[in-house]
Amino acid sequence: MHGGPALAPVFERARYPEATHIHWWHQPLAKPCAERPYRDLLDAALAELQRVAGEGGQPLTLMASSFGAHLAVHLARQAPQLVKDIVLLAPTYNPEDASLRLARRAFRVHSHDHHAGKLAAALSMYEHDPGRPRFWDVFGALTLLPDVTELYFGPTGGAQAASDFRALIQQPGAFDGPSSVAISDDFAALDHTPVASPFTGPVSVLFGTYDPIIDADKDRTLWETVFPQASFFTVETGHFPLLELSLEACLDPA
Repeated sequence: MHGGPALAPVFERARYPEATHIHWWHQPLAKPCAERPYRDLLDAALAELQRVAGEGGQPLTLMASSFGAHLAVHLARQAPQLVKDIVLLAPTYNPEDASLRLARRAFRVHSHDHHAGKLAAALSMYEHDPGRPRFWDVFGALTLLPDVTELYFGPTGGAQAASDFRALIQQPGAFDGPSSVAISDDFAALDHTPVASPFTGPVSVLFGTYDPIIDADKDRTLWETVFPQASFFTVETGHFPLLELSLEACLDPA
């Protein structure tokens, strides 16, 4: 389950064309004027799990990246009997905090860019008056900076992954902005106090050493509350371990 929200699995499919045993789920877009787009996505994810597990006749491994980790948490809570094990790749517990951390990192890297002042002003206004409107102001200013997507990747093997990411993100259907905004805002309106999951099977959590958006120490505490049995690993990547490491290394980091 990919992140975003509203990113399509074009990156995973391009990197692992031979992985026919993996179901790269293309998540549905938010419907226009939907009242609960994030919760609609959760419902769709559960229906997809039930369908694929039913066709295979056995529990499934859930592999979730970034924001997709919240879908995995929902599935493990609603249908633990259909889940064999869980692999969380750079799971983002609080997407708003994560995006703000990326914005501050981008400002430090691109402080001499002529758009940097707009980002600084947006961050300052958010700090004085936090909330979704100010958050989207920050996000909009962030997109004005050059090569922001390169910050997602680590120094070893990340250059090619970043280049591939830039090319693929421009493909039609790779990312849907309106769905991302709608799903993100609906998610932000809900309570996300961590609660222990009824799923007791194996859980692996991978954090990238060079991830610009995750505070691994802080987030580990949150994920330990949800999955007390989880094993945590640090890998030499940025925010997308699956695009910098091999599939085998992500599924079996030990």
